[in-house]
Amino acid sequence: MYNITVRIEGIESRRRSAGLLHVVIGFFMIINASNYYRFTGYKNFFPVIPVLLIASFSLFYGLFRRKLDWNAQYNYWIRLIQVVTFTALGILLTRVGRSIDYVGVFVFTALTIILLFSERRIFQETIITLDDNGVRIPGYYRDHFVQWHELTDVVVREDFITLFHVKQKYLQYQVKQDLSTLELAKMNAFCREKIGTEIVRPQT
Repeated sequence: MYNITVRIEGIESRRRSAGLLHVVIGFFMIINASNYYRFTGYKNFFPVIPVLLIASFSLFYGLFRRKLDWNAQYNYWIRLIQVVTFTALGILLTRVGRSIDYVGVFVFTALTIILLFSERRIFQETIITLDDNGVRIPGYYRDHFVQWHELTDVVVREDFITLFHVKQKYLQYQVKQDLSTLELAKMNAFCREKIGTEIVRPQT
């Protein structure tokens, strides 16, 4: 089995957009906390304080995440806190607000839960695995698995790995790790062997 760390553009773009989503969530918290305070006749500010603090922290983290937490070590926990905050804010709004107000907050709660799990995955290393069964490619929510009989060739180079599909299409990913000449030779030989085996197998 061989592992190759690669750059997958879709996942890279999701990583870059994570900070912006923290900013959006922070602003949405502030807006709805203000609505709650208004619905109570500006008399109950105490429940608004923790929401505003978490919203401010979300804004700060979203704007400076790359400098403060470049490997997103705390991203999951901040998302979890946002989920709890949205849930509490939604419950508060059901008591004093309109249905459109608390429904919107619960929708954001669901979206944040989705981000909670999807971002936890996208901030892991994106590693393509070559094993006896096929090629495993990381995705947003689950890995994509390509069996050897679905491929006509796999070419591993220092800069790219290219998978040629039997349906005359190909997938190409940028290699992020340094691979020696020996490692490249072993990987390419392994792929040729597995593809050859899979081609011969149905005829026996």
